[in-house]
This record gives sequence, C-alpha cells and structure tokens, in this order.
Amino acid sequence: MQRKNGIAISYQNLSWDTTTDIQQCISHILTTNLVTEIKSSPVFAFMLDESTDVTVENHLSICVRYMKSEVPITSFLCNVPIANGCAHTIVNTVYSEFEKVGIDLSKCTSLATDGASAMIGRHTGVGKQIQAKYSPFCVQTHCAAHRLNLALVDSIKNSDYMVKFKDMFSALYTFMHASCIRTSTLKSIQKILEEPELSIKQPHTVRWLGLRNAVQAVFSSYSAVLSTLSHLLAEKEHAAAKGLYKYFRSYKVALIIAFMFDAHTELAVLSCMLQKANIMLSELQPLLDGSIAKLKEMESTDGEGLKEMKGRIQVADGVATCGGEELIYSDTMDSEFDKLRKDYLNYLLRNIRARFKKDDSDIFSNFSKVLEPVSVNSVEDLESDEAIAKLGELYGKERNVSVIEDVVGQEGEQVQIFTKVKPLLDAEKLKEEWPRLRGMIKGAYSKLNTDALCKRIILIHNDIIPNCAILANIALCMVITSVECERSFSTQNRLKTRFRASLKAEKLEVLMKISMLGPDIDSFDASPAVRYWRKIKLRREGRLCSGYKPTGPRPKNLKSLSRRLVVL
Repeated sequence: MQRKNGIAISYQNLSWDTTTDIQQCISHILTTNLVTEIKSSPVFAFMLDESTDVTVENHLSICVRYMKSEVPITSFLCNVPIANGCAHTIVNTVYSEFEKVGIDLSKCTSLATDGASAMIGRHTGVGKQIQAKYSPFCVQTHCAAHRLNLALVDSIKNSDYMVKFKDMFSALYTFMHASCIRTSTLKSIQKILEEPELSIKQPHTVRWLGLRNAVQAVFSSYSAVLSTLSHLLAEKEHAAAKGLYKYFRSYKVALIIAFMFDAHTELAVLSCMLQKANIMLSELQPLLDGSIAKLKEMESTDGEGLKEMKGRIQVADGVATCGGEELIYSDTMDSEFDKLRKDYLNYLLRNIRARFKKDDSDIFSNFSKVLEPVSVNSVEDLESDEAIAKLGELYGKERNVSVIEDVVGQEGEQVQIFTKVKPLLDAEKLKEEWPRLRGMIKGAYSKLNTDALCKRIILIHNDIIPNCAILANIALCMVITSVECERSFSTQNRLKTRFRASLKAEKLEVLMKISMLGPDIDSFDASPAVRYWRKIKLRREGRLCSGYKPTGPRPKNLKSLSRRLVVL
C-alpha cells in the first residue's frame, strides 16, 4: 500500500501483531461503512447459510441486501463460528451479530435460506423464530438456486435408468482417477484424435452444475474415452474397465449423453442467472418460463449436442461406429431413446414446477399485482385493490414480538418480554395513493419492468406517493437466493486451507471482510484506516517517516536492555 501511495519507507520491520492490527483496522472501517449504509436504508433483507471449514468448525455466514441511492446492494456482513446448526443457536447468533453493530432487526423484510429443516421449519425454524421475536414483517424464501438443484436431483431419482447413468459416471471418474497411467493414456489418445483435453469429472449432486460438467467432459471426448477403455482392457483384463467399456459403447448411451449435455446446458444457463448477486424477484418467473419452454422443445427436437453426436456416429448395415470403435446397436434403440428422453423431461419439468409454484407465496403474488405493469394491466382493478389492501395490512399494522429471557438472580426462572414494533407504512394512506400509482402504471409506465418502475417511484414520486415508495423499497430488497453466502464460503475455503488450518475464526472473518468488502488496492483510500490505527493505540510514529533508521545495535538479550534503561 505504501508503494501504491508513492512512499518509500526503508525500515519495514512489521511484527505479526502490527500486521494483525492493520488488518483489523481495515476490516473495522469497511464494516463501519457497510453498517452505516444499512442503517440509512429504509428496509433491508439478509441471507443465512452454515458450513464447515477445513478443520470441521461450523460457521454461519450472514449476508445483507439494502438500498443505496435507490439501488439494491447485496453484500457480505460477517462469518461467525457457531456451536451447532440448531435453529435456536442460529437465531441467537443472528440477533447477537446485528445488535453488536446496532442494526435494528425490525426493519428486516426478507430472509433467504437453504432448504434445511432448521432453517425453514414451520413451527420452530429460524425464519419463524426471527419473525416472532425480532422481525414481524420478515418474509422467508427458500433459495431459488438450491430449489433448482433439488429439482434436478429429484428428476434423476425418478428414473432407474438415469440413476444407473449417474452411477456409471461416478464409476468412470473413480476408475480413471485411481491411476496416473490411465489419466495419461486418456490425454495421449485425446491428442491423437484431436479432441479437447478434458479430465473426467465427478457428478456431484450437492454442487450446482455437477452432473452437467461430468457429462460435458465425456461428450466432448467420447471417442477418446471409448478408445482409452478399449486400450486399457486390451493391455490388462480389468473387470471395472470391461463393465465401463460395455456400458459406454452403447449407441443408446451415446445419445443419452448428448441429450443430457443439451438439457443440462440449458439448466446451467438458468442456474447461473439465479446466482447473480442482485437478482430481482421480478426476474425469477420469466427466467423459469424461458427455460421450461426450451426444455419442452427438446421433447421432439434434437439439440445442438444431440445433432453433433448423431453426426459422429455412422450407422450402416446394422453396425454403428464412432471414432473407429464399434458400438452396441439395435434397431429399437432409437425408439427406446425417444421414450427415455420424453420421460426424463416430464419428470424434470414436473419437479421444477413443483419447486417453483406460481402461487408459492401470496405476498409475492400481491406484489406482482401491484408493482408489475404487465400484471396490473391484465388483472381486474378489484384484484389489484385487494392486493394493495393485503400489503397494507401486512406492513401497515403495529406488531408485537416476544422474547423469553432468563430472570437475573433466579436460576430456572424465565419471563416473556413483549415489544411493540411500529408499522413500516400507513395502510390508509397507501390505499389513497394507489389509484394515482395505478393510473401511472396503466399510462406512461405500462411498458416498464418492475425494477424500473420501483426506481422511478422512489426517485421521482416519493413526495406524492411516499407509502408506495416504501412498498417499492421493500420489493427491491426482496431476496430470492442465498447465493452470496455460498460465495462467502468459497472465500472462506480459499483463505483457510489445510496449510493454514490454525487460522482462528476472528482472523478468518477479518480476512474475509477485506477480501469481499474491500475495493481494489488501486482505488482503496487507506486514510480512514490509518487514522483509526493511530487512534486505538499509542504508536511510535517516528518509524513511519521515510528517513527513519534504527539507532544503535539491537540488544542481544533482555539483561543488556535493562542495563541500558538503568543508565538512561
């Protein structure tokens, strides 16, 4: 940082304590700036997820979404160790972390988590407890990216053939990665056949796009994979190689590989869109509708991958070959493949629709009827009036929250403390403002999307329809994924590896904040951190001067140092 600032300091003797102090000061300033922005936002949302690090210590990641200059911002807040993954522990940790930085949880309007029972339990889940104790206006959502992955996993489980298909890919990965000779043989054959030099991937079910990456590797090097298995089988009789070669040289399996590559490439596009940091609630349904339409088309139309695979395979006189390898072939395999393709797509589409029901939440439906121009212009005025009334009732009523606490000095005694939370808006005035907003939506704003409409309401019309502006802020802050927490775990695992396993939780969180909240070093203004660093402790500031040089020889031991001090 000093070199970036154009300062050349000849004396650079930074101890571990000094380095730690500097890192903590930078982290403190970044956190303070973030907390200030959250407090200035009219409402905010947060995301939760838990994970274990390389030393099997449990961590809870908390990320936030808030409004800054009428734009929703998604950011990492903290990563704290927790004793266990129980709902009660998570809720207490969340409250403690927000209270520590002075953020009022009653302003929280949305919470996104994964589908763990501790998170989304109907009676004592994290969402229910936070709503009952601290955030009565909070609406919980199950992460859309996690739901998509669960739909894909369920679709595989619905078909015995697809279960075996996935198991064979796992067996191929295990077989190839068990020997460096097998791996090098595959690479050599890939070079000879001029196919992409891709390694065999493991079809993870817990990782997004795990199966797609495994299928893509085999699809791109299908001829090389067959030739490698054939070569290994010819050199040495191996039961695993024999079974894999017999399975993958099937004409039907070749078509299934190409079809799965097409289908999961489309799903990968959807998954990547759902993983965007600032994805809006209004974007979810159009993305789903587009992907579902594309998948339905694949029932009767070959995708690019399937067309390419059929072009690679030559069928003549009842014999099918691909890259010089003869495939197991019969006249009925085309019809069998068509049935498998149709069945799998039916399972997949049914599971996606089940995981993403359009009426999944009445609150989201009401927001759609009020702040989505297409819906406002297509539904009856009575429906939108009912929707605005329900939203006014939700956010315009004073609520009670209650927390059970231990009585000080009386062991085993507890007391229930009730607290009143003020409404976020005025329900009656919201009804009065609604006809004006509806007129705008049906007129000049009829062609806008939800995000653009909400931003215009906040920026331009906040003075005449302030309660509608609050509703627009709530809509923009709605979170539908907890992907930011997954990103924080990726950062955590890059920082704390098996070579840095002794890294403590406090230091890990400091480094994560610098990594995720800090700007690029070229644009980082270190002045606030430097001022804070000088303030918290008495410093020997002479060392900071460019001309400083240590005077006198360094004492060899404490005894000589004490003699010098006595003389002085």
